Amino acid sequence: MQMKSQPMQQKLKNAYNGIRFTYQTESNFRLHCYSAILVFIVFLLLKPSLIWWALVIICIALVIAAELANTAIETLLDHLHPEIHPSVGKVKDIMAGMVLSLSILAVIIGVLAVIDTLI
Repeated sequence: MQMKSQPMQQKLKNAYNGIRFTYQTESNFRLHCYSAILVFIVFLLLKPSLIWWALVIICIALVIAAELANTAIETLLDHLHPEIHPSVGKVKDIMAGMVLSLSILAVIIGVLAVIDTLI
């Protein structure tokens, strides 16, 4: 059955399976998930304005989505080209750079939110 013709419940199950696979296999993904929980706890205590909540939630979602994309591409590349190859390594490095860039952005936004809330 094609993905398009699957019922919504099956599509959601597939998405959940992808997140679960990434959580089980990628330590950085778990680190980002735990960091997100910690940020939520800190924000519940600090009670920043809604705009800071929105910005931080967007950053968290972007980092999580980037980790999922990174895992998807790495998994595909490892399947298609299991041996070490310079081009495959470059693609993996670029994807890791994307995740790192978004993670740095998320930290900067989080720090600005905390500073703004405490001042």
